[in-house]
Amino acid sequence: MRRKKRLKRRNIVGPKMQAAAAPEPETVGDRMPTAFRSSEKAALFEELARSLAGAIPTVTLPDQSPGSEPEPDPENLANELVKLLADVTTGLWRLRLKMLPAADKDPSEQHRRSYKQLETILDTLRAAGVQIRDHTGEAVPRGGIYTLRVLAYEPTSGLSKELVIETIKPTIYLRDRVIQIGEVIIGTPEASAQ
Repeated sequence: MRRKKRLKRRNIVGPKMQAAAAPEPETVGDRMPTAFRSSEKAALFEELARSLAGAIPTVTLPDQSPGSEPEPDPENLANELVKLLADVTTGLWRLRLKMLPAADKDPSEQHRRSYKQLETILDTLRAAGVQIRDHTGEAVPRGGIYTLRVLAYEPTSGLSKELVIETIKPTIYLRDRVIQIGEVIIGTPEASAQ
């Protein structure tokens, strides 16, 4: 008997439930063409980019108390993002070196698919203006290397002049601006026995 009463009650819908189930009236935004919506989105993204760059002052949100945690400095945030980009790019460069056997231009069979994905990521970075410069094999100019951080000088047989024998970190450029100075080891000619 109780079961029948519960089933009967399910079919009864009160006025509040009817109002809640009624379709919402159409808003102006629902009738807007999609081109207008995408331009609105583009404007929002531009505003976000300007606020990250510090062009627009940041506003404290209502649920944040002004003294609780200071807003990060936009310039500092940009510097951190550039450093992160340099670190990620260096990691991808090292991964690429590990996938390619010495003196080969093609990866081994086991790394072929992963290497293809890695090259796609590096191509995306290149398209965004990121350049990676490996200095291994470059001759040291007479005036010395001022654009590199030299970690060590190693006497190396068979060299007639100073040469970069190993790149520890590549120099990384973002739109022709250095964001990471390369770190290298330089091979020097061995002193001749007298």
